[in-house]
Amino acid sequence: MTEVILLTHKGCPVCPMAKSFWEELHQSCDFDYKDIEVYTPEGLQLIHQYSIRSVPTTLIDKKVEFVGVPDRDTALSKVNCADSKR
Repeated sequence: MTEVILLTHKGCPVCPMAKSFWEELHQSCDFDYKDIEVYTPEGLQLIHQYSIRSVPTTLIDKKVEFVGVPDRDTALSKVNCADSKR
């Protein structure tokens, strides 16, 4: 199953939009989803491992795929999901 990890920070003005985007998509598509705050041990490990310099950043199957809020069609393609909300 596809794994989506969204790295966020509570002070980030764009992160709530990215979080809402992925939570909504997760309701209609079958993938594992996790939202991780960057200043947690797990978040710090991921930002070092993937050299992440900005949030929100989306990892899909252990690869940085998006920085910011992704385009819906591109995100659907990356998680192998047909758009059920059209």
